[in-house]
Amino acid sequence: MRQSQQTTTMVPTSTLLVLFALAPSSCAHQFTTRPHLSSSLRPAVSLTARAPPVQALALPVVTPDGILPLALCSGAIGLAAQLGLTGLFRASKDPVLSGAPGYTAHQVVAFFLMAFVAALGLVGWLNPPAVAATAAGRLLAPSNSARWLGAMLLGMLVAWDIPTSIAIPRLRKPDVLTHHIAMAAVAFVGAFFLPTRYGFYYMGVAELSSIPLTAYDLFERSAEVAGVESASSGTDMDKARAKRLRSIRDACRAVAAVAFVVVRAFDFTRVTLTRFVPDALSVLGSAATAASFRLPIQFMLVSSVGFVGLQLYWFSLFIRISRAQSAREKRKAQRESRKAAASE
Repeated sequence: MRQSQQTTTMVPTSTLLVLFALAPSSCAHQFTTRPHLSSSLRPAVSLTARAPPVQALALPVVTPDGILPLALCSGAIGLAAQLGLTGLFRASKDPVLSGAPGYTAHQVVAFFLMAFVAALGLVGWLNPPAVAATAAGRLLAPSNSARWLGAMLLGMLVAWDIPTSIAIPRLRKPDVLTHHIAMAAVAFVGAFFLPTRYGFYYMGVAELSSIPLTAYDLFERSAEVAGVESASSGTDMDKARAKRLRSIRDACRAVAAVAFVVVRAFDFTRVTLTRFVPDALSVLGSAATAASFRLPIQFMLVSSVGFVGLQLYWFSLFIRISRAQSAREKRKAQRESRKAAASE
């Protein structure tokens, strides 16, 4: 009976998330077909004046005058998905879903969003245009696909992620909120002032590690609730479900640990320190770089190095938490072993 109730709840959830993933592209279609309008927000630079906007293969695009409508559209979709899923989970008779409906809804939306932007980022990052052969091309040649990614993330962060993280106690962590606010600033600069090829990496590829991490957070909470439920009911079905959720949680934790080390601790640091920072310093040192580009590049330079420090801090925190959790599990296994020996 519980399984059928859970399935009934999740069917409209999947439908809503499909719409959530597809709608920003639909909203952006009208912006990409409009004639280009000059905007005071789009800086002019002699170094790239003759280069046409770079558009990544098979990726959505948006022109400068469509940034705000796209951001508003994606933000509204994210907020609607959060509210809709929260209502569905709160009404569910399954305690795993109804125990913390807001938090569960946030993690579900975050999982699909991270998968979506990571896929877009990979396509853009792994298909560099010819102009990306130089530091100036990688930083200054405008990409309307990177602009689309920045505008979409800006709306999601400002309208959905940051307010939800403030409203839900379990998400209200200073380092997480700092990261969200900083990412919103990066998305703003990346959409309006510096739609660089590096946007595919920082706003897309880097989120590959967030996919298993979000799944781990979701199943960790689910396993906690299921454990309490099985302890109170004592039924074999509840015990089996709690055990199954713990197994999924542990698998997600292992994958998240590997992904975090590979993507965040290693590759993010490598790309920032050996590629982006040298490119930024090279462009800033060129007299041909327009003044309107200097402040955005300086901001991205400081923020990228700051993100490296934050990633390494999270990595050290992850190691400490993993060690503490392993020690707790070892002590628990030893206690259970002593109890079993005493009962014999």
